[in-house]
Amino acid sequence: MRQGLVKNWMTGKVITTTPATHLNDARLVMDAENIRSLPVVQDGKLVGIVTYRGLLRTDVSALSGKVPQKGVDFKNYTIEDVMTRGVITTLPQAAMPKAARVMMENKITALPVMERDQLVGILTSSDLFRFILGEIDTLNEQITVKNYMTREVVTLAPQDSLLEAHRLMGVKRIRTLPVIDNGKLIGIVTRTDLMGASPSRFVSRNHQDDSLLIEQEKIERIMSTRLITIKEDANITEAARLMLENKIHSLPVVDDKGEMIGVITEYDLFQMIVQKFF
Repeated sequence: MRQGLVKNWMTGKVITTTPATHLNDARLVMDAENIRSLPVVQDGKLVGIVTYRGLLRTDVSALSGKVPQKGVDFKNYTIEDVMTRGVITTLPQAAMPKAARVMMENKITALPVMERDQLVGILTSSDLFRFILGEIDTLNEQITVKNYMTREVVTLAPQDSLLEAHRLMGVKRIRTLPVIDNGKLIGIVTRTDLMGASPSRFVSRNHQDDSLLIEQEKIERIMSTRLITIKEDANITEAARLMLENKIHSLPVVDDKGEMIGVITEYDLFQMIVQKFF
């Protein structure tokens, strides 16, 4: 196996932001670079991190027209208002399985890589997918999706509300909910979809009644109908490849009839790395 160290798989060119950056500017950077996490650096020091999902939570709802933007000027808010402090990091010399375990246990998808208090890289879900694709052959073992998929899947109906989706994701600690209608898989809703549709938390502070109107909207209004699925007997590398190429973090698992029998997520792939490469 090629040295399974973070330094060999991390993204070395790190795009960062500052606490004083306006939210809209940070969003533009993340859209342009197609990234989901931005380390926040001030005076050469890592002071926080912001995720794409976190920025969506502060934006105007994608379900426009429901909540008035009275008295809210989004230009007044900066990264410092929304960033996560106390960032979980890793070292260049850390083993990839150890980093994967940290990401799995903390339900995060990016680890800034620090050396002598300096940010030298970032390890993301995509990097872990590349690790799987590059190193799986060294195991001399056939690992299929069914070995790591979850069969008992929490689902939604198209008529369920955004509020119910929020509740299920919070209680179950999951980030993806397949949408089932008459026993058939018709869509999928992610945490990112919900954040983009929900009212800005800055608006919600003063307009709770109006915000509730959005949260009561039906899930079918925001679900994605572009379904990328996988079979249970597919090699685990196929799951990693599909997630990497499509920038997604879960795959419904279907049988030969196209009916959903489970789901496999990026955290399941992280678990595989922990179990097989340690």
